[in-house]
Amino acid sequence: MPEDEQFTDLFQKLEQLNRLEEEQELARRSGHSALDPEARMESLRSNIPVNVLIQHDRLRARGRCSVAKVKNAVCSGCHVSLPVGTLSEVKRQSHLVKCDYCGRFLLQAQDNPDAARMDATKAKHPSR
Repeated sequence: MPEDEQFTDLFQKLEQLNRLEEEQELARRSGHSALDPEARMESLRSNIPVNVLIQHDRLRARGRCSVAKVKNAVCSGCHVSLPVGTLSEVKRQSHLVKCDYCGRFLLQAQDNPDAARMDATKAKHPSR
């Protein structure tokens, strides 16, 4: 499997694990049994490298999501502008990159062509 596919697959597993853990927490608070999400979580955890799980668990223990997207050179988790070197690593997608500030795993947000078109229009016709 090419490196960028492995990276994307691992990132998707982390996102799904975050979502399942949130569902389990909601079920626990409401008093419902959450056996199905628990089994899926264990299955996901077995397919994620230990060093990634350690960081994930640290962030989840603080009530934070372990993944964030990068949009306009800013981490969506902590809203801090990222250094150029970190941005280039995120764009390469050869391995998981952590935000230097909040520790979340970073993924480049997909560009929305409609939003880019609107930004270009605003640049040509600034409001008065």
